Amino acid sequence: MRNFIISCFTFLSFNLNAQKIDKTFYLLGAVDNYSGRNYELKNSDHKGYILKIKKDETNIINRLQEVSGLKFSNFSSETLEDWSFLNSDIYEKEINQFYSFSKTKSSKNYNGKLNPNKVLKGTKDQLLSYVLGSFLIHGNIKTENDGGDQYEVYEISVANTQSQFEVLKSILTELGVYIIKEEIWYKTPFTFHVKFSPDSELKTLLDKELAFQNSN
Repeated sequence: MRNFIISCFTFLSFNLNAQKIDKTFYLLGAVDNYSGRNYELKNSDHKGYILKIKKDETNIINRLQEVSGLKFSNFSSETLEDWSFLNSDIYEKEINQFYSFSKTKSSKNYNGKLNPNKVLKGTKDQLLSYVLGSFLIHGNIKTENDGGDQYEVYEISVANTQSQFEVLKSILTELGVYIIKEEIWYKTPFTFHVKFSPDSELKTLLDKELAFQNSN
């Protein structure tokens, strides 16, 4: 009976955490920051733009829709026919507040650089939501060896975005997560990797995101 009560409490605890997901921070974590946040801010076709996902990644799309309460749509463009887009005027405005935008010299596009200080002002639940959104898109689990013993390592890898790398490291530290290793691969593109060992509660939440990522 005691074990049953503990199990029920644990289940409730995880579900409460799931309900506390902050939609803005979850989507912010999922946003593509490759070389910054690039799009035509003043182009009406891009109005409300949050992010895009390959159409065949249906379960990731479903997860983002589930958390945000929004629906993906398609552009009538041959160059974008393989992509689905998530749009919302409200969330676009909220998400863009975490970036500093400047107009690119060679086009009408605007480039936004993530501002770590703005992100890190979030509450614990917001920072956790950022990690979960990032893990959905960029996370994985690897098996590594240490003297013949195998163990699981959780990893988030991002490309050409040192600011997101710094944000993720800072959030994991703030959440009391043990960071095993940080790596920067100086190839094309530059990739940034943070490897860590989550506690049982965070592990459960990350595994849920990974289940959506791997079920395509």
